[in-house]
Amino acid sequence: MEQEKFQNTLKLKVDTGKIVVPIEDTDGECLGKMTFIPTDSDILKRYGDVVEFFNSTEFSEGSSEQEIMEYSDHVKEQFDYLFGYKVSEALFQKCGPLTIVSGGEFFFESVLDGISSIIEQITNERIEKKMAKVRKATARYHK
Repeated sequence: MEQEKFQNTLKLKVDTGKIVVPIEDTDGECLGKMTFIPTDSDILKRYGDVVEFFNSTEFSEGSSEQEIMEYSDHVKEQFDYLFGYKVSEALFQKCGPLTIVSGGEFFFESVLDGISSIIEQITNERIEKKMAKVRKATARYHK
């Protein structure tokens, strides 16, 4: 019984590198938030899969309302796949993925570009931080 109590209090807490990203429109209104690990070793593969899906999918102007709604659902599924959880609820709760934004692109395209930028920025920062530690640790060997 005593051992059982002890085992229930054990926890392993690890730093996954997870970040929380608020989602705002250009006026600063909060649209939601998403949580993800931008340096996840598998996110780049999933990102490539998502981009490939969008590049291989055709969407015509003459599509029926049902086809448009189905495509919208597919877009949401791709974002859920990318992040590994139902992030589409937060991303698209106030603005549908097929909304055409002022730049003439779909809202989901704008979101995907922003996600790409976040992944690149955080990855570069963390790589530089790691390289600084490596340089410091090996500095005495480079004299």
